[in-house]
Amino acid sequence: MVGLVDLATYVPKCSLALSDVSVTLGQGSGRGARRVANFDEDTTTMGVEAARRLSSDSREAAESLWFASSSPAYGIKTNASAIHASLHLPNHVPAFDAGHSIRSSMGAFRSAALSNGIAVFADMWMGLPGGDDERLGGDGAFACVFGAETESIAVIEGWHSLSMELLERWAAPGALMQSWDDRFGAEALGKSLPAFLCNVLGNPPDRVVVAGANPRSATMLRSAVGVNVTAAPSDTGFAGVADFGLQMAEALQSATAGQRIVVFVLGDGVEAVVLRVTEKIGAWQTKHISASATPRRPIRYADMLSWRGALARQLPRRPEPQQPAAPPSLRNVGWKFGLIGGKCSSCGGVHTPPEPRCRGCGSIEPMQELPLSEIEGTVVTFTVDHLAYTPAPPLVVAIVDFGNGARSSFEVADADPDSVKIGDRVEMVFRKLGTMGGVHNYFWKVRPIVG
Repeated sequence: MVGLVDLATYVPKCSLALSDVSVTLGQGSGRGARRVANFDEDTTTMGVEAARRLSSDSREAAESLWFASSSPAYGIKTNASAIHASLHLPNHVPAFDAGHSIRSSMGAFRSAALSNGIAVFADMWMGLPGGDDERLGGDGAFACVFGAETESIAVIEGWHSLSMELLERWAAPGALMQSWDDRFGAEALGKSLPAFLCNVLGNPPDRVVVAGANPRSATMLRSAVGVNVTAAPSDTGFAGVADFGLQMAEALQSATAGQRIVVFVLGDGVEAVVLRVTEKIGAWQTKHISASATPRRPIRYADMLSWRGALARQLPRRPEPQQPAAPPSLRNVGWKFGLIGGKCSSCGGVHTPPEPRCRGCGSIEPMQELPLSEIEGTVVTFTVDHLAYTPAPPLVVAIVDFGNGARSSFEVADADPDSVKIGDRVEMVFRKLGTMGGVHNYFWKVRPIVG
C-alpha cells in the first residue's frame, strides 16, 4: 500500500486584521485575522517553502513532482518546473501542474500517490474586496511525498469521489473570483451527500477533516459526519487548494498509531481520502512545524490591495528593473533557482555565482557544486535604501557570509528594516525580486532567524 512518507506546511508571516478591512470599507464584522502572502511571495515561492521543509531523503527518492494551485503565477508555463529547479531534483524526474480548481488539487494528490512523487499545493485565496471569500480566505501551502507503506506515517486505505457540475465559484482568467449565494451550493450538495457518506463512513473514523470554500456546505458536512473534526489554525483563513493539507497536518499532529482519518475536500462535488496512521507518526510529530507556530507580522489592508494589484500607488521613483531574459536565466539556472555556487577543483576558491574560470588560480577545470540554499549565513554588512524600486519600501540589502568561503549580497525578506543588524544569523528563502512584462524574476533572499 502507498502512504504519506512526509508532510510539511507553510503559511506566510504577514497577518491582516479583519478590523482594518471593516474600517476601510465601512462594512463587515471585523473579527479575526487572515494570513497574506508578502509582496515578494506567490504560489510558486510558497510551494518551494513548503517543499523544502520535507526531509531531504524523501525528496531525493521522489519519482515525480506535481503542483496544484487555483492562483498559479503563470497561466501558460509549467509552474512546477521552478519548484523542481529550486529543489535541485534530477532532470529525469517529471514535473507537472494541476490547475485551476480545488477539485484538481485532489487529482495532483492522487497522481503523486500513484507515482511515489512529491505533491505541492499553494494558494492565494482572494475574492472581491469586502466579500466573504476575501474575509474568510487566507494564503498558504503544503507539500507531501509518497512512498511504500513501511516508510509511511499514514497509509491510504481508500479514495471516494462525488463529481457534480455545480456553478458555485468561478473566475475568468485574470479576474477575481465570484460566487452564487452559498445556500445554493449547500442545497445542491445536500441532495447527494447522504448516499456518498454512507459509502465513505462504512467504518467510523477517529478523526475527520473538512476543507471547502463554501462555509455552509462545510458546516453541513461536519454535522452529517458527527465525528471529531479537526480544523486549521483560526488565523490562517481558507487557503484554497492548500487548505485540506493544512488541516490534515493539524489532525496528524495529535493522532496516534492505528487511528483512521477521513479527509473531505469540497469543490464541484466532494473528494474523500481515508488514511490509517502508522507507528512512524511519533517521529514526524516531533519534527513537524505547525502553521499555528509561524510568527505574525501585522500589515495594513492597503498593503494587501497594493500587492495584489487592486490599488495603484506611487512607489520609489528609481527606474523599475528590466524584464528578465530567457537565455541568461537558462545559463544560470543552477544559481538562480537552486542557489548552487562553484568551488574551484584546483585551489578551492569559491564563486557565487559559479564561473567558467577561477578568478584565483585561473583554472578552467569544471567547478564542484556548492549548494547554499540549506546553509545559514551571517550578515557582514547591510544597507537600507529608501529610493530603490520595491513594492514595499524601503529595500534592505545585506552582504552574507556562509562560513565556507562563499559571500554574496541578497535582499532581506520578512524583516523590519530597523531590526536588521550586523552579525544576524539568516536563512535562505525563495522569493520574487519583481515582475516585469509578465515575467517573474525568481531568486533567493535571506530571512533573519528568530530565536
